[in-house]
Amino acid sequence: MVRRSRHSQGRAHVAEAHALINYLLKPEVAAKNTNFISYANGNLPSRKFIDKAILDDPTIYPDAATMAKLYTIVAHDLRTHRLINRLWMRIKTGS
Repeated sequence: MVRRSRHSQGRAHVAEAHALINYLLKPEVAAKNTNFISYANGNLPSRKFIDKAILDDPTIYPDAATMAKLYTIVAHDLRTHRLINRLWMRIKTGS
């Protein structure tokens, strides 16, 4: 994950930021990162450069049957998020 600092002054280094992102998205570089940290990436062309042991590890790259069981948590609007937090605090505190 790459993010801009909230303390940066405007768009001082936009070209450099784009250059870094473009570099990190190169298949060879993405594969090196995956091989180093053993964490999957979404760059399909990088798969030919990823170590076979990592590609074959179902905890890093799950098979189709496992992927079919996974789901994405939907982000809630601010009002709903506050309600969930309040209800969770009531459960935690017993009040």
